[in-house]
Amino acid sequence: MIQQQIRSGGPNAQQVFNQNLQSAQSQINELKSKIMRAGGGSSDDIMPEGFKPNSEKTKTFMNRIEYSTNIQTQKSTAFFPTTSDLGLSAAYRLNPKSLLGIGASFKLGLGNGWRYIKFSGEGVGLRSFIDWKIKGNFWISGGYEMNYKTAFNSVEVLRNFSAWQSSGLIGLSKSVPVKSKFFKKTKVQVLYDMLAKQQRPQAQTVIVRFNYNFK
Repeated sequence: MIQQQIRSGGPNAQQVFNQNLQSAQSQINELKSKIMRAGGGSSDDIMPEGFKPNSEKTKTFMNRIEYSTNIQTQKSTAFFPTTSDLGLSAAYRLNPKSLLGIGASFKLGLGNGWRYIKFSGEGVGLRSFIDWKIKGNFWISGGYEMNYKTAFNSVEVLRNFSAWQSSGLIGLSKSVPVKSKFFKKTKVQVLYDMLAKQQRPQAQTVIVRFNYNFK
């Protein structure tokens, strides 16, 4: 079909066709060059405006894990002494704006006031959570937790799953960089427990936590 078009185009048709073919080949080579540069990490020339590649994909699985510890203190009530929740968690960074993690906590009883200090095991907890960055150092945080809020002396009693209580948390977090040998940043969380009124005895609805990240 191309040969028929060239013959019907007159004596200069072959020359025009060759020029157009060379121009097309030049454009193809330029596009190939841009694609090769994109593979090397310089893709701004061909990526849509505003597109930002997921920088976490270049990291290994272990390098995308963030470890942290947190402390949450609750004052004494008619049912419980003053307690501090000591938690450990590991979060997987899905992308620069999203974290998905799990953790566990131990409820350390401190007694009732300065005159009666007594350390005891007042419960344990299991956690799952997700954090999503909204702007700057501010994050939306949510999670689901199971808590055993009874003093125990043996791990065997924790198998009574009917004694565990659920918490559904939603709130805001703010991360603050710190210069420390062990911790890289601090995250302050203010969370609302949507299931607090269903617990017996009723738990506090607003929770404040301080998280300290190792990396």
